[in-house]
Amino acid sequence: MGFQPWVPQDDTNTEIRVAMLLSLILQIALIFLGPTRKRSYHPFVIWSCYLLADWVADLALGLLLNTLGNIGGGGNSSSNHIGVNLAAGAGEKNSSNSSINSGSPMMFAFWTPFLLLHLGGPDTITAYSVEDNELWLRHLIGLLFELFSAAVIFFCSLHSNPMIGATVLMFIAGIIKYSERTYSLYSGSIGRFRANILGPGNPGSNHSRLMRAFKSKKNAGVIVEIPDTNSEAPKAPQEDAELIDISRLWSTDIKNVEVHAYAFFATFRRLFVDLILNSRQRRLSQASFLDMNRPRMAFKIIESELDFIYDMVYTKAPVAYTKAGWVLRFICSGCLVSSAVIFFLHDKRGIKFVDVGITYALLLGGLALDMAALIMLLFSKRALVFYSQNSPRFKWLEWLTSRVATKGRRWAPSVYQSSIIDNAMGLKYISRGRCGFFPLVAKMHPFSEAHTRDDILKLVFHSVTNAARKLGDDSHDEIDAVVFDFRGLRILGSYEQDSRPTYFSKSGKEVALALIMDSVRKIKYFDESLLLWHIATDLCLLRVEERSLSGSDIFPMCWISETLSRYMMYLLIAQPEMLSARSGIWLMRYQDTFAEARRFFSMDASIQRLDDARKALLDVTTSELPEERVDDDDGSKSVLFDACILAKRLWKLGDIDEEGMWRVVQQVWLQMLMYAARKCPGSTHVRRLNSGGDSSHTSGSL
Repeated sequence: MGFQPWVPQDDTNTEIRVAMLLSLILQIALIFLGPTRKRSYHPFVIWSCYLLADWVADLALGLLLNTLGNIGGGGNSSSNHIGVNLAAGAGEKNSSNSSINSGSPMMFAFWTPFLLLHLGGPDTITAYSVEDNELWLRHLIGLLFELFSAAVIFFCSLHSNPMIGATVLMFIAGIIKYSERTYSLYSGSIGRFRANILGPGNPGSNHSRLMRAFKSKKNAGVIVEIPDTNSEAPKAPQEDAELIDISRLWSTDIKNVEVHAYAFFATFRRLFVDLILNSRQRRLSQASFLDMNRPRMAFKIIESELDFIYDMVYTKAPVAYTKAGWVLRFICSGCLVSSAVIFFLHDKRGIKFVDVGITYALLLGGLALDMAALIMLLFSKRALVFYSQNSPRFKWLEWLTSRVATKGRRWAPSVYQSSIIDNAMGLKYISRGRCGFFPLVAKMHPFSEAHTRDDILKLVFHSVTNAARKLGDDSHDEIDAVVFDFRGLRILGSYEQDSRPTYFSKSGKEVALALIMDSVRKIKYFDESLLLWHIATDLCLLRVEERSLSGSDIFPMCWISETLSRYMMYLLIAQPEMLSARSGIWLMRYQDTFAEARRFFSMDASIQRLDDARKALLDVTTSELPEERVDDDDGSKSVLFDACILAKRLWKLGDIDEEGMWRVVQQVWLQMLMYAARKCPGSTHVRRLNSGGDSSHTSGSL
């Protein structure tokens, strides 16, 4: 039975052993590192393990194919036949030596399905990015090729493999795991995710039947009852699930954040695939969050929603939480346990000690990974929702899971920061050749991190909810015009109408505001406004030290303004797709502004510190902006000194009312954050969840 490879290959036993152990180690690392992507901005280790896991498994499979002669016994067949012909009386001794030499290669055949198991990957990470999901067909073809290669090795060993039963069981487990990963990739692709949400189409009223009834009524002159065909139209099962979940949520007093989040997830997941809400869903969401009046709780619910979205796109959740998934898990676990028992009872004489140890490591490691995945599944947030919505016999599990699933951070608590002035100061001594290529400059820019605070979340929540109360059921265009103003005109206008008593003259305030509004009124594009306000905010930070604002009540507004300004600059440089920035234009504008700032700082040797740079920019004589903004004759799109003009006008307002100036700056950046979150497509938010959620994701969801 089986077949003999006709060309025995070189012995690569050591490489195979190392590859098998390394593949197992990578699987152990991935199952525990996978969930940390939501809480970390440093994905290099996860990325490396993710790529190496598939590469090492493929390498090991190739090495096994390379040793087909040894596995099939071909490597020793010639010598065995010669030995029998020369010394028939020594047959027993020759057979013993053959057993010793071929026992370990026979174990290689048993190891082969473990590679399929490893290629299936852990439950906690199936895709590193959304693009991996879009390549699900490539993974399906890879499954077929890997399965074919493993089958070749298996059939080569049929005639002398003493553990055929255990090998077949492991093949079943490996095929199931690899198929689960492929299906999860397929389900996590944007197109399929959208199709699952939409469900079957709704044809509406049966127009032809209505017309026939109408014609019959008209011709016969009798009253004809027109049937209500709306009741016959199929209703999407997703909509039924949404209605059930929402009614269950609000019919009982549930305080569990995950239960609230899952009910909202069932409805609002359509936003993450660029679909829209209907009027009922929109009214429900507004009523829910407007009545909540608890910013921290609102953002916890949103973060849990993002958890569910993440699981559906980047893990095996599309399979793991289904009835079929539980059946497949039971089959895989049974195959692993049965194979371990068979190997434990198998006579291991003639098998090298190191191969016995590696086999035990593969079996016990596979069982440990399966057990870890089961524990993570039972104590997941999705399981917590199930326990909460079912019979009281799960109450103890609900209590225990709530202590485990909600422990620790949900998403990364910090955001990247970048400053164009800091970057220009840090690069002013680097040669032109090293910085000539802009993408390289963008990669070289230092991105520091700043911990987010509840102050920012409260500001975002109250701004959105207050606007929703004022606008009610107005159209999206009206909401965009009123709430998401990226230039700051609405904030300046409302501040101008502020009638609270102050010590300064009304005319002085109006003059300062008019000058600021004149600076921003002619801004046409979001990236231009972002650069302008970013530099102006940075220059205004000089007032914090000069006016000793660090310990005052104004300082939180200064801190929030700086944090949001630098975070938005980071998005412009590193993730422009999050800002829907115009392709190419923002790049030229930033590059020209950065180049002008770097040239300005390099011309003055006295500029050594950040405050020196700020003072030097504020001391530059700047003319008033022309009526119509035009680019320089040399084609430069720099806004450096336009920002200096805006900063000086903000300084004038600050000399009159320090608190008022910082309130304006803070609100402008808050509006920019909400504008970016509102304009960013939902699918783009999903693409960025693999590197840790931040303010733009939660703000966009809100």
